[in-house]
Formats: sequence, C-alpha cells, structure tokens
Amino acid sequence: MIASDNHYDVIVIGSGMGALSCASILSQQYHKKVLVLERHFKLGGFTHIFKRKGKYVWDVGLHYVGGMGAGEMSRAVFDYVTGGGVTWQEMPDVYDVFVYPDLTFKARKGGREMKADLIAQFPGEAAGIERYFSDVMKVARWFGRHYMAQSLPGVLTPLGAALRYPGRRLALTTTGEYLDRHLSDPRLKAILVSQLGDYGLPPSQSAFTIHAMIASHYFKGGYYPVGGSKTIADSVVPLVEQHGGQLLVNHEVQEVLIQNGRAVGVKVREIKGEEYIEKEYFADAVVSNAGAYLTYTRLLPADYPLSFRREVETYTPGVSTVTAYLGFKDDPRTLGLQGENYWLFSSYDHDRMFRERNRLWEGNAVAAYLSFPSLKNPLARAATAEIIGFLDYDFFRQWAGEPWQKRSADYEAVKERICEALIDFCEARLPGLRSMIDYRELSTPLSTEHFTAHREGNVYGLPAIPQRYRHSWLGTRTPVKNLYLTGADAGVHGIVGALMSGVFTAGTLMGAPHHIMKIFAAARRFRTDRS
Repeated sequence: MIASDNHYDVIVIGSGMGALSCASILSQQYHKKVLVLERHFKLGGFTHIFKRKGKYVWDVGLHYVGGMGAGEMSRAVFDYVTGGGVTWQEMPDVYDVFVYPDLTFKARKGGREMKADLIAQFPGEAAGIERYFSDVMKVARWFGRHYMAQSLPGVLTPLGAALRYPGRRLALTTTGEYLDRHLSDPRLKAILVSQLGDYGLPPSQSAFTIHAMIASHYFKGGYYPVGGSKTIADSVVPLVEQHGGQLLVNHEVQEVLIQNGRAVGVKVREIKGEEYIEKEYFADAVVSNAGAYLTYTRLLPADYPLSFRREVETYTPGVSTVTAYLGFKDDPRTLGLQGENYWLFSSYDHDRMFRERNRLWEGNAVAAYLSFPSLKNPLARAATAEIIGFLDYDFFRQWAGEPWQKRSADYEAVKERICEALIDFCEARLPGLRSMIDYRELSTPLSTEHFTAHREGNVYGLPAIPQRYRHSWLGTRTPVKNLYLTGADAGVHGIVGALMSGVFTAGTLMGAPHHIMKIFAAARRFRTDRS
C-alpha cells in the first residue's frame, strides 16, 4: 500500500455518537478525508442494534432522546450531522413513569407541566420545587459555559476561568446536598432523581450539574429514531465517504503514534476471524472517542510524559450494567402500555438502593429500568422490551478470559438467575409481563467490555462526580498536539451529549471558538433550508 492510500486528514478512533458527529462535521463542513476505525463488527458504538429470531430488534444504548423537537438546536445539529437521514418519533405525553412502593409519578412533557404536577402532589414544598426548576436551568446554562471554556486554547485560560465562575459552586455541589438543602419530603427528593440511571450515580455522589443536564434534557419530552438507532450510522456513512473518507469495522486501534510530541497516526489490529493483521494509518490529526481512561492509559505510549497519568489510572471506574432483552408473543399495549419508560424502585432511598445494587447477583433486584423499543418505533415488526439493572463488574471477572458467546455453563446459569430476578421485579409492578415473553437474553458487563474495551464494562465513562468537572485535563483538548477527545468524557453523558461533543471537538480541531459557532450556524442553515 502506498503512503497516499494510508494517509487521511483526520483519524477518528471508535464510531460512537461523538465519533460519528465529529467525522460528519469535518467531512461536510471542512471537506476533510476522515478515517473512522471501529473495533466492533458493527458501526455505531452504543447506537447500534441487534436482532434475534429474525424479528426481535433491540438498541444496545439508545433508549430515548430529548431535545428533538422541531425548534430545538440539538435537533438542528442532529439533522445536520445525519444529513436529515433520521426521522424522530415523539413518545407519549407521559414519557417516564416513576414507580415507588406506595406512589407512582408520571412525568409528562413540559417542564411547567411537571412542576405543576409536583406542586399539586407536594403543596407544602411549592417554594422548594419552584427553586429547584429555576436552579436546574441555571446549572444547565453553567455547563454550556464550562464546555466552551474547556475548548479554549491555553492562551485564553483566564477567559475560561471567568466563564466558569458564575454558578460554579451550585453546579459542583452534589445532587444530594442540593436536595437536602432545599427540600424536606423524602418522596419528593426521590422522584426528582428518578432518572439517575441516565448518569449512573446516586444523589450523594453525582454532581448537581450532571443531574441538571439530564433532568432539563427531558423537560420537553422524549423521542426515538424511526427504524432504530442504526439509522444514525447509516446516515453518516455516505456523508463521510462522499469526501474520500472511510468507516472500517473490525479495526481495533492499539496505539496512537507520536512523533516529536505530535499525534501522527495510529497502529491498528484488523480482526479477520481468528487472525489479526497489523496496520498503520497516518493523519494530520487524531480524535479519540475511546474515553479518557483508554486514551491516556492504553493508547498513548507508556513513556509519554503525562502529569496526570496516575490520576487517570486510579480514577474510580464508572458503573456497569446488565440488560435483559425480551421478545414478546403479544402486544404490550394489551397491558395498557403506550411506549413510556418505567423506572421501578423498591425504596425512596436511592443511595441505599445503589449500595444494595449487587443483591441482584443473588437474585434480588432493588431497582430496574424498563423500556419498550417496539412501542416507540413505528417500523417494528415484533414486540420487545429491555430491563436494565446495575451490577458490578467484579462478579463477572472470573469469566473475562473466556470468548464471547462461548463462555462456560456456570456463567450461563448466573445470567439465567439475574434475568429471572429482573423479570420478577418488573412482573410484581406490571402484572402480565412475564406471560407475554417468547424470547429472552441477558448481556453483562463482559459484553460491553468485549465490544467497547471500556474499563470493567462501564457505560458512562468517568463518573460524573463533582471532581470530574474540576479537571483541566478533561475536555476536547489533550496535552498531545493534534490529538483530541470526543464523546462522553469530552462533554456530557447521553446521545445528545455525545452529539454535541462532536461539534466542540471538530470546532476545536479547526480552531475554536469561532469554528464552534460556525458549525452551529451551519446546522441552523441546514434546518432553514429544509423547512
């Protein structure tokens, strides 16, 4: 292979939402020749799907998305990144249902509506509820300034500090501290953090800024991509290829190549059945969507000087999950379900439930998230559901060395016990669910680790504790010239968080901050031209 065939303008490691967003923008707006390298045999990261029995289809990571209304900036960016190739189905007016032992709260579209419903149920807490909704929006705006500040070059560090300062103390308190300070009813406090599964930490640990970002994200309801999340990668591929780029699966990046302090390419292992082929690709810039931990501890040469390497290496891993994928022989609408999500809890004490999450290993679930992708997707041919629970990686470590889909019988027995526990937990709260099941399958943190290489199969990158938002080494820029980060660790959790990370990474690579503004302007023009 000649050198010109092996050289690209930009190499992107991974093909998750942040990678796809960044690659699409660089290709479309800046006419860059981009190479996307994915270790999985499917593109999309947590936005890919899988199928069983020829009809049951599930998304592995996208369960619902906020901010996809016609007038939303995030919708304009999504349309621009995908070339308008994704159609969004709006979820029911009641999009989330929070189920507690003696109380059920239905979160309906509209921040005002949700606030009114909470005040009606907890009239004695009206002042605290009003303040909560106001503070959530303040902190969400703070994160926008924080994000912009992270993208500024070193010479503008004082400006970045000035952008972050107003509201910083509120944003970087814990969610639990905030709720305890302004509210008293434990049921109300529990309801307000019911979506904590979207960021993976209990109130005592999570930064109020991540809670505010997730909570405000869904104030205007939820959406789902028609045809499933695979339509995202399917729409981005031709946009990248039109400008000479490529998206390659079964290509696992082993190392970022450094010359004279600059990232100049990557060393790759192409997977061909049981064989591996070593390759090298070169580029003017490299973007990693592999997360801060993998990028700084595995992909950079071990002798590359990083002042914060030890800090990254000892960072507490994020949470890991198990997911029961269910195929139904009957329509869940016969149970009165319309496509809303269910957050199911055994207690109002989220910190205690988080501490007790590993009871699931013994067959006793304490909380679960239940979603019905087929009811959200008008093109679905068969009825499906997903039940997600938290469970630590350590329980599965003994099978980590065994091959995917060929692990031992005792591993399969453990999976059966966990799956049964999740189904029992949901059946007790939604009777009739179990009798509809035709097919079931459980994934564990080992599957996540196998396909993503994420440390201990964690699903959210570095934990969203307050300290995370104080690190100068987290953001789109890295200490290595021409090496950038994108994805959750460069920004915020979730599909839209990763989408926006692609905007900021592309803009930073091209010369932030004015290029970031140019990308948003291009998205607005795309929306206007299509309307």
